[in-house]
Amino acid sequence: MISMVIEMIFTCDNCGFIFSRSEETEQCPDCGKYEVRPANEEEQVEFAQRMAELSRSEHSEQPRIPDIGDAELSMFSSFSFRLPATALGISSAMIVDVVVEYGENPANRAELAGNAWARQEGGTTSCFLMAVHLPIKQGETPKEQVNRIFASLNGDDAFRKKLLDFIVQQPRM
Repeated sequence: MISMVIEMIFTCDNCGFIFSRSEETEQCPDCGKYEVRPANEEEQVEFAQRMAELSRSEHSEQPRIPDIGDAELSMFSSFSFRLPATALGISSAMIVDVVVEYGENPANRAELAGNAWARQEGGTTSCFLMAVHLPIKQGETPKEQVNRIFASLNGDDAFRKKLLDFIVQQPRM
């Protein structure tokens, strides 16, 4: 089981040491002075960069299996909708849950990228349907992004075909 520790980042006003702790502290572990305060945003960024560099240098020498703690996290948004098979002209009581995960494309920061997944209602396994790529619009709200992605999928014949193929291939529950 993965336990989550929320660390606080502190700075010593005496020696400038930036460090983290899982609980409040008043004493600097470097110089021992009691001139510790919560780190400001700039100091937090510096601390994160130093820790990332330290992690890379420690692990670059030896082959290893990455630890989940070394993973880089990305924030994604998602939306979902339910669609009866009859909406695609299939005579079936099946309902399909479609989930679309989307976010800024890390390979092209000017692009909004998403992945559409389908799962039969009550099923346990999702199936990748397709990716969608749209240009990012400055100032667009998340709701506007969802509406634009949904409209893109709704007007895409390839999406409709992949969804239809998914439904046909599913065992009837």
